[in-house]
Amino acid sequence: MKRLIVSAMLFATTASFGLAACSGETQESAELAAEGAARDAAANAEVAGEALQDGAVVAADKISEGAANLSNEIRESDNEEPGPAPITGDDLGPPPSQQ
Repeated sequence: MKRLIVSAMLFATTASFGLAACSGETQESAELAAEGAARDAAANAEVAGEALQDGAVVAADKISEGAANLSNEIRESDNEEPGPAPITGDDLGPPPSQQ
């Protein structure tokens, strides 16, 4: 965003120096065009910033949703009866809170 604004300002500055030898009417038209480009660049930067912020909100919501799902899965698995260990097949016995 900042690069876009800086580029537009640099363009406006360069255009104003380049027009020093032009007629007054041409110079005024070019200055208006450069000012318009700078305003457009600022508006585009603001829109891009809003889009980034909206994306960050969506990402944070998805992370919260995933964390809630994981929490629920962990709670559900705490209520399961222990069975044989997946690799060794050994009986794991009751959970520590039930011993």
